[in-house]
Formats: sequence, C-alpha cells, structure tokens
Amino acid sequence: MFGTGSVSYEVQSRREGRWRIEGAYTDQEAALSAARSQLAATGVEEAKVVKFRTIAGLSLETVILHKTVPQTQRKGLTLGGTAEGAPFCRTPDDLRGFESRVVIGRLLRPYLDAQRITPTELLHSWPLFRRLEEQGALLGAAIHAAARHHADVHGVSHAARARELRQLVEAVSGAARDALAERRRLPHFDAADLLGTSGAIDGAVGHEGHDALFLVLLSQHLEAGGPLGGKLDMLLALIGDDVEPRHLVLLDGVIADIMGSADTVKELLGAQPSLHAGLGALADALFDRDPDPALAPMAPSLRRVCRLALEGRLPQSRAVLVERLRQSIAGDQPLDRRDAKVEAVLTHDLASRLKGADSATLGGAAMEKALERRLLRHRQSVLRAQGMHDIADRLAGR
Repeated sequence: MFGTGSVSYEVQSRREGRWRIEGAYTDQEAALSAARSQLAATGVEEAKVVKFRTIAGLSLETVILHKTVPQTQRKGLTLGGTAEGAPFCRTPDDLRGFESRVVIGRLLRPYLDAQRITPTELLHSWPLFRRLEEQGALLGAAIHAAARHHADVHGVSHAARARELRQLVEAVSGAARDALAERRRLPHFDAADLLGTSGAIDGAVGHEGHDALFLVLLSQHLEAGGPLGGKLDMLLALIGDDVEPRHLVLLDGVIADIMGSADTVKELLGAQPSLHAGLGALADALFDRDPDPALAPMAPSLRRVCRLALEGRLPQSRAVLVERLRQSIAGDQPLDRRDAKVEAVLTHDLASRLKGADSATLGGAAMEKALERRLLRHRQSVLRAQGMHDIADRLAGR
C-alpha cells in the first residue's frame, strides 16, 4: 500500500570516544565492506552500519552491524636498568653531563630506543621531553630511582633528593622550551661551517651559553637522521681532520650516547655467529686490527668510531664501548650457545685480544675481574655437572 520507499546505509566509526560518519551508501554490501575496513584501521574502537528506510514520509532506522575492536592490553614502558653510578647533580649542567647521560641512557633505554633518540637530544629538545612526560610515570620512576641511589650512597633524604632532581629536570626542560620558543631568532646550524655556527652562538648567548645552545641546534639537525645509525653517520660527517676541540668534545658526547644503545651496537657489528665473535670483533676494532674476513663485516661507521677512539679523539665513546665489553663479559650469556664446553677457551681468547701492544688489558682491573668471573662460573658449572656441588660452592667464596 505504501510502496517500497527508499533505502540508504550510513557507516559510522568511533575514535577516541567520538562517533563520526565515514560515508553514505545505497548498497548494503558496499556499506558492510566499508565498515569492516574501518574495523581494521588504526585508532578505530567501534564501527557500525545503520540502515535508513523512508516509507510514506516515515524514516525507519535499523543498526544492521555493530562491532567493537578487541582492545589488546598495551604493555607500559618500564625502566631499563638501575641508577647505579648516578652522579650527585647540583646544577642543570651536571644533569646534562656525560656521567649523568650514561645513567639516563640506562634507565630510559627501552623508551629511548623506541623513540630512536639519544639522552642528549632528550635533554635539549622540548618536543622530545614533552613526549616523555606523556608516558605517565616513566619520568617520575627514573627520578625516584636516582634519588633512591643517592639516599643509599650519600645518606640524604630520598624525598628531598627527589624534589631537588625534579627541579633540575624542570630547569633543563625549561631551557629547552625557551630555546624552541626563540627558534626563529637563534643562529642557524650550518653543518658545513661549525666555526661559523659557534661564532654566531657566542654572539647570541655568550661563551658560557655556547655548549647548551650548540647541542640544542645539533639536536634539531639530527631530527632528519632517522634511526640512531643514521644519526651516527651525520655526526661522523661533522668530524673532519680540522674539527675544533670544543666541537669534538660535544660531538663525542652524542656519539657516546648512541654507543650506549646495545641494539644499535649489535646492528653496527653485523650478524655475528656468537657473543664471542661479536665481542672479539669489537675488541679488534678498538685496537684497529684487521677484521676477521670469515665474520660479517662491521659497519664502517662503528669502525671509524673505534679508530677515532684509539687516536684519543673520542674518549667518551671509547669509555662506553669498553664498558659494553666489560658488561657482556661479566654477564651470564654463553660466549657460544652451540658448544658450552669451549667457554674457557673462548674466554682466554678474549683475554688475549683485549691486550694491546703494551700487554695492558683494555678496561684495566675491572675488565680482568670480569674475565675471571666468567672463568669461575665456567669451572663451577663443570664441577656441578660432575656432582661436586660443595667444591663449586667453595670456589664462589674463595
């Protein structure tokens, strides 16, 4: 009696708690297909198809599809290590210093690697710092970890030290925010003329403010670098034979930050067959020895860092790489998972390759202790495998 009327379909989606219309269709299958596509899109929480039918001036509305996207529980970022060795910072410059950045890199390693940034960039870029603050309790956890370490080592109040550290962090981030606000008035970073860049910086903020502003501009320059390996290439491109000492110190600091990323160093080392092969290749590079042709080639950028470190031009980067060697040797991972019996042989081989022409061990007494610890653990495992647990335990206490 009323006729067939008209039929249309509307596809709607909900993003960040708000519904919006994605499109209108006259064909039901086309509308359902569009809704399914929405359910697969990033950020969509729900999608539905509403059928509208108009008969004799009356509009009938029917939901023929309504689905919710299953929400996978996101794993929150956590601290990547301890605050051991955290210096007792009293000024913003202390917080930006090398020892402090090493600890920041350790504490925030999962976050820094995920964001593909260095501690230097984090401390000198307001957008990067603000992004960290948006991670909820991560920044607070890092501050309290350092405050707890200071309380244990120096006997200060944990709560009071946490407040002091928070004030230092706010001072550093505030300086980065102010630099961003003045970005158009700041000198331009000229990668081809670092002397000219520094001259302009000195004219703008004076010699005392040079380093902080230089690193702000350098951090902006590195934004185009992408992964940490790409940023390393950009930094090394700035180090010519005639680079000024004050520039080399600043560049070395950022390169050392990159060397603090275990994932980046592994990538630069190449696909090595074992931990022993990777550590041996890094040790050889730090002495500028010819690489083993049977192993995967090392990235030229890492080899150049090691060569510059051997020449004494990148002392901070050298310290970080030597510490990486020490930590890996002191760790529990077997030197070759394929054959546990060769652990002692491989450890002695590393001990030999860690010695220079003067027979001194790279990393000194701390490295020798790490080698001894690895050999001791191997002896204990052999004894326990033979049922001699008491003797193995006595070795640990000697």
